[in-house]
Amino acid sequence: MKKYTVSLIVLTLVLVVASFCTLWFGQNIFQPILAVVPLYFAVITALMHYGVVKSFYKDPRTFVKNFLGITVGSLFLHLCVLFIWTLTHIQTAKVFIIGFCICYVAYLVFETVSLVMVVRNARK
Repeated sequence: MKKYTVSLIVLTLVLVVASFCTLWFGQNIFQPILAVVPLYFAVITALMHYGVVKSFYKDPRTFVKNFLGITVGSLFLHLCVLFIWTLTHIQTAKVFIIGFCICYVAYLVFETVSLVMVVRNARK
């Protein structure tokens, strides 16, 4: 769990620094909310990982059901955040959606790889 937490913090810091780089390299692209989006994903991903791993060790037979349920729930949460932000900030919605999707893909790949490693290590 310690290795996972360190990796999650490193990924979050890299994405926050990348969002601040748009301040220096992009004209009118930087939005302060883009620096907060990786933190949002870090919290959601950590909670998902904790829930899924806990359910895996509790009852491995229900792991797939719990994993899919938690993943679909988080997807709907992310879609709600995107929808609300798009409705309330129409002028800057394009940049936010692009940054949000980049973070979503990065954290999705990170979470998938982490769960595969947990399951593989548990079966050894």
